[in-house]
Amino acid sequence: MKYPPPSVSNPPAARRILIVRLSAHGDVMHTLPLLAALKRQHPDAFVGWLVEAAAAPLLENHPLIDRLHVSHRKRWLSLLTKPAQWPSLWHEVRALVRDLQAEGYQLSFDVQGLLKSAIWPWLAQIPFRYGFKATRESADLLYNRHLPAMIIRDAHTPAVQRYLDFARAIGCEVSAPEFVLPPVHSQAAAKVQMLLVALPLPHRPVVVLAPFTRWPSKHWPLEHWAQLLPLLLRLDVSVILLGAPNDAPRAATILGEHADSPQVLNWVGQTDWPDLYALFPQVQLLIGLDSAPLHIADAVGVPKIIGLYGPTAPGRTGPVGGQHTILTTQLDCQPCFERECPLKTLACMTQLTPQQVLEQARDALGLGQLPEAPTQEPLV
Repeated sequence: MKYPPPSVSNPPAARRILIVRLSAHGDVMHTLPLLAALKRQHPDAFVGWLVEAAAAPLLENHPLIDRLHVSHRKRWLSLLTKPAQWPSLWHEVRALVRDLQAEGYQLSFDVQGLLKSAIWPWLAQIPFRYGFKATRESADLLYNRHLPAMIIRDAHTPAVQRYLDFARAIGCEVSAPEFVLPPVHSQAAAKVQMLLVALPLPHRPVVVLAPFTRWPSKHWPLEHWAQLLPLLLRLDVSVILLGAPNDAPRAATILGEHADSPQVLNWVGQTDWPDLYALFPQVQLLIGLDSAPLHIADAVGVPKIIGLYGPTAPGRTGPVGGQHTILTTQLDCQPCFERECPLKTLACMTQLTPQQVLEQARDALGLGQLPEAPTQEPLV
Protein backbone atom coordinates (compact mmCIF):
# COMPACT_ATOMS: atom_id res chain seq x y z
CA MET A 1 0.00 0.00 0.00
CA LYS A 2 1.32 3.44 -0.91
CA TYR A 3 0.98 6.20 1.66
CA PRO A 4 0.77 9.72 0.16
CA PRO A 5 2.87 12.47 1.70
CA PRO A 6 1.12 14.76 4.16
CA SER A 7 0.55 18.32 3.09
CA VAL A 8 2.83 20.60 5.10
CA SER A 9 3.71 23.96 3.59
CA ASN A 10 7.25 25.26 3.10
CA PRO A 11 9.33 22.44 4.58
CA PRO A 12 12.74 23.82 5.61
CA ALA A 13 16.01 22.24 4.62
CA ALA A 14 16.82 19.20 6.74
CA ARG A 15 20.17 19.80 8.38
CA ARG A 16 19.70 19.40 12.13
CA ILE A 17 16.67 17.38 13.20
CA LEU A 18 15.43 16.28 16.62
CA ILE A 19 13.17 13.23 16.92
CA VAL A 20 11.10 13.19 20.12
CA ARG A 21 9.84 9.74 21.05
CA LEU A 22 10.15 9.34 24.78
CA SER A 23 8.43 6.00 25.34
CA ALA A 24 7.30 3.24 25.37
CA HIS A 25 9.75 0.57 24.23
CA GLY A 26 7.58 -0.81 21.43
CA ASP A 27 6.78 2.68 20.17
CA VAL A 28 10.48 3.52 20.11
CA MET A 29 11.00 0.53 17.82
CA HIS A 30 8.17 1.72 15.57
CA THR A 31 9.95 5.08 15.19
CA LEU A 32 13.22 3.58 13.94
CA PRO A 33 12.08 3.56 10.28
CA LEU A 34 11.63 7.35 10.50
CA LEU A 35 15.24 7.68 11.60
CA ALA A 36 16.43 5.44 8.76
CA ALA A 37 14.35 7.35 6.19
CA LEU A 38 15.80 10.68 7.28
CA LYS A 39 19.37 9.46 7.14
CA ARG A 40 18.86 7.71 3.80
CA GLN A 41 17.56 10.93 2.19
CA HIS A 42 19.87 13.26 4.10
CA PRO A 43 22.99 11.28 5.06
CA ASP A 44 24.80 14.44 6.19
CA ALA A 45 21.98 15.64 8.44
CA PHE A 46 22.62 15.78 12.18
CA VAL A 47 19.82 13.79 13.82
CA GLY A 48 19.24 13.75 17.57
CA TRP A 49 16.71 11.75 19.56
CA LEU A 50 15.09 12.63 22.87
CA VAL A 51 14.04 9.52 24.81
CA GLU A 52 13.15 8.67 28.39
CA ALA A 53 15.68 6.88 30.55
CA ALA A 54 13.82 3.54 30.61
CA ALA A 55 13.90 3.19 26.82
CA ALA A 56 17.32 4.78 26.26
CA PRO A 57 19.21 1.42 26.28
CA LEU A 58 17.42 0.49 23.05
CA LEU A 59 19.07 3.43 21.27
CA GLU A 60 22.53 3.62 22.84
CA ASN A 61 25.38 3.59 20.29
CA HIS A 62 22.92 3.72 17.41
CA PRO A 63 24.90 4.38 14.21
CA LEU A 64 22.31 6.83 12.81
CA ILE A 65 21.80 8.91 15.97
CA ASP A 66 24.27 11.75 16.27
CA ARG A 67 23.17 12.78 19.76
CA LEU A 68 20.99 10.87 22.22
CA HIS A 69 19.27 13.10 24.77
CA VAL A 70 17.76 11.43 27.83
CA SER A 71 14.80 12.68 29.85
CA HIS A 72 14.57 11.48 33.44
CA ARG A 73 10.92 12.45 33.70
CA LYS A 74 9.86 9.80 36.18
CA ARG A 75 12.64 10.68 38.59
CA TRP A 76 11.91 14.36 38.14
CA LEU A 77 8.28 13.80 39.01
CA SER A 78 9.35 12.09 42.24
CA LEU A 79 11.59 15.07 43.05
CA LEU A 80 8.57 17.37 42.79
CA THR A 81 7.30 15.84 46.04
CA LYS A 82 10.56 16.75 47.83
CA PRO A 83 10.95 20.53 48.14
CA ALA A 84 14.55 20.16 49.28
CA GLN A 85 15.33 18.64 45.88
CA TRP A 86 13.74 21.38 43.80
CA PRO A 87 17.02 23.20 43.10
CA SER A 88 18.52 19.96 41.78
CA LEU A 89 15.39 19.32 39.71
CA TRP A 90 15.54 22.80 38.21
CA HIS A 91 19.23 22.37 37.39
CA GLU A 92 18.67 19.05 35.58
CA VAL A 93 15.69 20.26 33.56
CA ARG A 94 17.49 23.44 32.58
CA ALA A 95 20.55 21.40 31.58
CA LEU A 96 18.46 19.29 29.21
CA VAL A 97 16.92 22.38 27.60
CA ARG A 98 20.37 23.93 27.19
CA ASP A 99 21.71 20.74 25.62
CA LEU A 100 18.90 20.81 23.08
CA GLN A 101 19.52 24.48 22.36
CA ALA A 102 23.26 23.96 22.03
CA GLU A 103 22.79 21.48 19.19
CA GLY A 104 21.05 24.13 17.10
CA TYR A 105 18.20 21.94 15.90
CA GLN A 106 16.22 23.49 13.07
CA LEU A 107 13.38 20.96 13.00
CA SER A 108 11.76 18.79 15.63
CA PHE A 109 9.46 15.84 15.03
CA ASP A 110 7.29 15.07 18.05
CA VAL A 111 6.17 11.57 17.19
CA GLN A 112 4.61 10.99 20.62
CA GLY A 113 2.06 13.79 20.50
CA LEU A 114 1.71 14.42 24.24
CA LEU A 115 2.39 17.47 26.37
CA LYS A 116 5.36 15.69 28.01
CA SER A 117 6.99 15.36 24.58
CA ALA A 118 5.86 18.58 22.87
CA ILE A 119 7.14 20.77 25.68
CA TRP A 120 10.84 20.10 24.99
CA PRO A 121 11.16 21.45 21.42
CA TRP A 122 9.08 24.43 22.52
CA LEU A 123 11.31 25.14 25.52
CA ALA A 124 14.38 24.71 23.32
CA GLN A 125 12.90 27.22 20.85
CA ILE A 126 13.42 24.97 17.84
CA PRO A 127 12.20 27.05 14.86
CA PHE A 128 10.16 24.39 13.02
CA ARG A 129 8.24 22.14 15.39
CA TYR A 130 6.32 19.36 13.64
CA GLY A 131 3.53 17.38 15.25
CA PHE A 132 0.09 15.91 14.67
CA LYS A 133 -3.05 18.04 14.73
CA ALA A 134 -5.68 17.55 17.42
CA THR A 135 -3.44 15.79 19.91
CA ARG A 136 -4.40 14.85 23.42
CA GLU A 137 -3.55 17.35 26.15
CA SER A 138 -3.52 20.14 23.50
CA ALA A 139 0.12 19.40 22.73
CA ASP A 140 -0.48 20.60 19.17
CA LEU A 141 -0.60 24.17 20.47
CA LEU A 142 3.17 23.94 20.89
CA TYR A 143 3.79 23.03 17.23
CA ASN A 144 4.00 25.43 14.32
CA ARG A 145 3.93 22.78 11.58
CA HIS A 146 1.03 20.32 11.69
CA LEU A 147 0.51 16.89 10.15
CA PRO A 148 -2.98 15.40 9.83
CA ALA A 149 -4.35 14.17 13.12
CA MET A 150 -3.31 10.71 14.25
CA ILE A 151 -6.60 9.04 15.13
CA ILE A 152 -6.04 7.06 18.30
CA ARG A 153 -8.65 4.46 17.32
CA ASP A 154 -7.53 4.10 13.71
CA ALA A 155 -7.27 0.32 13.40
CA HIS A 156 -5.94 0.19 9.86
CA THR A 157 -3.08 2.65 9.36
CA PRO A 158 0.22 1.26 10.67
CA ALA A 159 1.81 3.45 13.32
CA VAL A 160 5.12 3.00 11.51
CA GLN A 161 3.63 4.70 8.44
CA ARG A 162 2.19 7.59 10.42
CA TYR A 163 5.61 8.20 11.95
CA LEU A 164 7.15 8.06 8.47
CA ASP A 165 4.81 10.93 7.56
CA PHE A 166 7.28 13.23 9.28
CA ALA A 167 9.92 12.27 6.72
CA ARG A 168 7.43 12.64 3.89
CA ALA A 169 6.52 16.10 5.19
CA ILE A 170 10.00 17.38 4.39
CA GLY A 171 10.11 15.73 0.99
CA CYS A 172 11.81 12.42 1.77
CA GLU A 173 11.15 9.51 -0.55
CA VAL A 174 9.96 6.67 1.67
CA SER A 175 9.77 3.05 0.62
CA ALA A 176 9.34 0.03 2.88
CA PRO A 177 10.01 0.56 6.60
CA GLU A 178 13.68 -0.04 7.39
CA PHE A 179 14.80 -1.02 10.88
CA VAL A 180 18.41 -0.12 11.58
CA LEU A 181 19.55 -1.25 15.03
CA PRO A 182 22.51 -0.50 17.27
CA PRO A 183 25.37 -3.00 17.06
CA VAL A 184 25.17 -5.94 19.45
CA HIS A 185 27.34 -5.17 22.46
CA SER A 186 30.05 -7.73 23.09
CA GLN A 187 28.93 -8.14 26.71
CA ALA A 188 25.34 -8.85 25.62
CA ALA A 189 26.54 -11.38 23.05
CA ALA A 190 28.68 -13.16 25.63
CA LYS A 191 25.84 -13.17 28.15
CA VAL A 192 23.38 -14.68 25.69
CA GLN A 193 25.86 -17.31 24.57
CA MET A 194 26.50 -18.26 28.18
CA LEU A 195 22.79 -18.68 28.82
CA LEU A 196 22.24 -20.65 25.64
CA VAL A 197 24.88 -23.15 26.69
CA ALA A 198 22.23 -24.57 29.02
CA LEU A 199 20.30 -25.93 26.01
CA PRO A 200 21.03 -29.65 25.83
CA LEU A 201 20.32 -29.98 22.10
CA PRO A 202 21.36 -26.79 20.29
CA HIS A 203 19.99 -28.08 16.95
CA ARG A 204 16.40 -27.73 18.17
CA PRO A 205 14.38 -24.73 16.98
CA VAL A 206 14.31 -22.01 19.63
CA VAL A 207 10.90 -20.59 20.50
CA VAL A 208 10.61 -17.49 22.71
CA LEU A 209 7.50 -16.87 24.79
CA ALA A 210 6.83 -13.23 25.72
CA PRO A 211 3.67 -13.48 27.85
CA PHE A 212 3.80 -10.31 29.93
CA THR A 213 2.51 -6.78 29.38
CA ARG A 214 1.48 -3.78 31.46
CA TRP A 215 -2.01 -3.60 29.97
CA PRO A 216 -4.40 -5.93 31.86
CA SER A 217 -6.65 -6.05 28.79
CA LYS A 218 -3.82 -7.53 26.67
CA HIS A 219 -3.16 -10.45 28.99
CA TRP A 220 -3.60 -13.94 27.64
CA PRO A 221 -4.59 -16.07 30.66
CA LEU A 222 -1.69 -17.64 32.52
CA GLU A 223 -3.44 -21.00 32.39
CA HIS A 224 -3.47 -20.76 28.59
CA TRP A 225 0.29 -20.19 28.56
CA ALA A 226 0.67 -23.09 31.01
CA GLN A 227 -1.31 -25.35 28.67
CA LEU A 228 0.62 -24.19 25.62
CA LEU A 229 4.07 -24.89 27.07
CA PRO A 230 3.88 -28.72 27.22
CA LEU A 231 2.26 -28.78 23.77
CA LEU A 232 5.24 -26.85 22.39
CA LEU A 233 7.69 -29.17 24.12
CA ARG A 234 6.14 -32.10 22.27
CA LEU A 235 7.24 -30.40 19.05
CA ASP A 236 10.85 -31.04 20.14
CA VAL A 237 11.76 -27.36 20.47
CA SER A 238 13.65 -25.39 23.06
CA VAL A 239 11.58 -22.72 24.81
CA ILE A 240 12.86 -19.50 26.36
CA LEU A 241 10.56 -17.55 28.68
CA LEU A 242 11.17 -13.79 28.85
CA GLY A 243 9.96 -11.21 31.34
CA ALA A 244 10.92 -8.61 33.90
CA PRO A 245 11.97 -9.45 37.48
CA ASN A 246 8.50 -8.68 38.84
CA ASP A 247 7.02 -11.23 36.41
CA ALA A 248 8.70 -14.11 38.27
CA PRO A 249 5.58 -15.28 40.19
CA ARG A 250 3.51 -15.41 37.01
CA ALA A 251 6.34 -17.17 35.20
CA ALA A 252 6.30 -19.86 37.89
CA THR A 253 2.61 -20.43 37.19
CA ILE A 254 3.31 -20.85 33.48
CA LEU A 255 6.24 -23.20 34.00
CA GLY A 256 4.56 -25.42 36.58
CA GLU A 257 6.03 -28.92 36.55
CA HIS A 258 8.17 -28.04 33.52
CA ALA A 259 10.34 -25.55 35.42
CA ASP A 260 13.21 -28.05 35.52
CA SER A 261 12.79 -29.33 31.98
CA PRO A 262 16.07 -29.23 30.02
CA GLN A 263 14.08 -27.92 27.05
CA VAL A 264 12.99 -24.80 28.94
CA LEU A 265 15.10 -21.80 29.87
CA ASN A 266 13.50 -19.40 32.35
CA TRP A 267 15.15 -16.05 31.60
CA VAL A 268 12.56 -13.97 33.41
CA GLY A 269 14.46 -11.17 35.13
CA GLN A 270 17.79 -12.22 33.58
CA THR A 271 17.94 -10.10 30.44
CA ASP A 272 18.13 -6.40 29.70
CA TRP A 273 16.63 -4.83 26.58
CA PRO A 274 19.92 -4.76 24.60
CA ASP A 275 20.36 -8.48 25.34
CA LEU A 276 17.41 -9.13 23.04
CA TYR A 277 19.40 -7.71 20.13
CA ALA A 278 21.87 -10.54 20.74
CA LEU A 279 19.28 -13.25 21.43
CA PHE A 280 16.71 -12.77 18.68
CA PRO A 281 19.00 -13.52 15.69
CA GLN A 282 19.25 -17.05 17.12
CA VAL A 283 15.48 -17.51 17.53
CA GLN A 284 13.19 -19.17 14.98
CA LEU A 285 9.83 -18.18 16.47
CA LEU A 286 8.47 -15.70 19.00
CA ILE A 287 4.99 -16.00 20.47
CA GLY A 288 3.91 -12.90 22.30
CA LEU A 289 1.49 -10.10 22.98
CA ASP A 290 1.37 -6.60 21.54
CA SER A 291 4.32 -5.53 23.68
CA ALA A 292 7.99 -4.56 23.44
CA PRO A 293 9.56 -8.02 22.93
CA LEU A 294 7.35 -8.68 19.91
CA HIS A 295 8.26 -5.35 18.34
CA ILE A 296 11.97 -5.80 19.04
CA ALA A 297 11.79 -9.27 17.49
CA ASP A 298 10.12 -7.73 14.44
CA ALA A 299 12.85 -5.11 14.12
CA VAL A 300 15.66 -7.62 14.60
CA GLY A 301 14.16 -9.92 11.98
CA VAL A 302 13.01 -13.04 13.83
CA PRO A 303 11.80 -15.26 10.96
CA LYS A 304 8.37 -16.01 12.42
CA ILE A 305 6.23 -14.15 14.94
CA ILE A 306 2.84 -15.15 16.30
CA GLY A 307 1.11 -12.13 17.84
CA LEU A 308 -1.88 -12.52 20.14
CA TYR A 309 -4.00 -9.39 19.74
CA GLY A 310 -7.13 -8.42 21.63
CA PRO A 311 -7.80 -4.78 22.59
CA THR A 312 -5.28 -3.34 20.13
CA ALA A 313 -5.28 -3.46 16.34
CA PRO A 314 -2.78 -5.55 14.38
CA GLY A 315 -3.37 -3.19 11.47
CA ARG A 316 -1.89 -0.45 13.61
CA THR A 317 0.82 -2.09 15.71
CA GLY A 318 1.19 -5.55 14.19
CA PRO A 319 4.56 -6.87 13.03
CA VAL A 320 5.76 -5.81 9.60
CA GLY A 321 5.91 -8.51 6.95
CA GLY A 322 3.62 -11.16 5.55
CA GLN A 323 5.57 -14.04 7.06
CA HIS A 324 4.15 -13.34 10.51
CA THR A 325 0.83 -14.51 11.97
CA ILE A 326 -1.74 -12.59 13.99
CA LEU A 327 -4.30 -14.41 16.12
CA THR A 328 -7.38 -12.45 17.11
CA THR A 329 -10.94 -13.40 17.95
CA GLN A 330 -12.41 -10.54 15.87
CA LEU A 331 -15.22 -9.76 18.28
CA ASP A 332 -17.51 -6.82 17.59
CA CYS A 333 -15.95 -4.90 20.48
CA GLN A 334 -12.44 -5.14 19.01
CA PRO A 335 -10.31 -3.15 19.01
CA CYS A 336 -11.25 -1.04 22.02
CA PHE A 337 -7.75 0.36 22.71
CA GLU A 338 -8.50 0.33 26.43
CA ARG A 339 -6.09 -0.74 29.16
CA GLU A 340 -8.95 -2.30 31.12
CA CYS A 341 -11.63 -4.37 29.41
CA PRO A 342 -14.74 -2.13 29.25
CA LEU A 343 -16.98 -5.22 29.36
CA LYS A 344 -15.02 -6.82 32.24
CA THR A 345 -14.87 -10.10 30.29
CA LEU A 346 -11.44 -10.11 28.56
CA ALA A 347 -13.23 -12.30 26.00
CA CYS A 348 -11.05 -11.10 23.12
CA MET A 349 -8.07 -12.75 24.79
CA THR A 350 -9.59 -15.64 26.73
CA GLN A 351 -11.30 -17.02 23.62
CA LEU A 352 -7.94 -17.53 21.90
CA THR A 353 -7.10 -21.15 22.67
CA PRO A 354 -3.74 -22.84 23.26
CA GLN A 355 -4.58 -25.28 20.46
CA GLN A 356 -4.97 -22.41 17.99
CA VAL A 357 -1.57 -21.05 18.95
CA LEU A 358 -0.01 -24.51 18.75
CA GLU A 359 -1.30 -25.08 15.23
CA GLN A 360 0.19 -21.78 14.09
CA ALA A 361 3.48 -22.56 15.81
CA ARG A 362 3.68 -25.93 14.08
CA ASP A 363 3.07 -24.29 10.71
CA ALA A 364 5.55 -21.51 11.41
CA LEU A 365 8.28 -24.02 12.24
CA GLY A 366 7.45 -26.20 9.26
CA LEU A 367 6.72 -29.21 11.44
CA GLY A 368 4.32 -32.05 10.80
CA GLN A 369 1.30 -33.07 12.76
CA LEU A 370 1.61 -33.04 16.52
CA PRO A 371 2.43 -36.52 17.81
CA GLU A 372 -0.16 -38.19 19.96
CA ALA A 373 0.37 -37.77 23.67
CA PRO A 374 1.60 -40.96 25.31
CA THR A 375 -1.07 -42.91 27.17
CA GLN A 376 -0.45 -44.63 30.46
CA GLU A 377 -0.93 -48.39 30.66
CA PRO A 378 -3.59 -49.31 33.20
CA LEU A 379 -2.22 -50.62 36.48
CA VAL A 380 -2.72 -54.36 36.94
